[in-house]
Amino acid sequence: MDWSVFFILIFAIAFCAAYIYFGYYQDYKRNPKEFTRSIIGMLARTFDLEALDEKLKDWANGKTSKEK
Repeated sequence: MDWSVFFILIFAIAFCAAYIYFGYYQDYKRNPKEFTRSIIGMLARTFDLEALDEKLKDWANGKTSKEK
């Protein structure tokens, strides 16, 4: 692996972490549980996992399988 690729990868990871931290820290402080659910749901939609996304929406809204 070339060193330049390594440094670019480290920079990209650090940039994403800083973006999430400074951009969403207030949301996390307000409601950490909901923030975690939002991040997982965003990742599920990104990777096209619609079934997991629906389960997360139900979990976030407090719905059970009986209410559907």
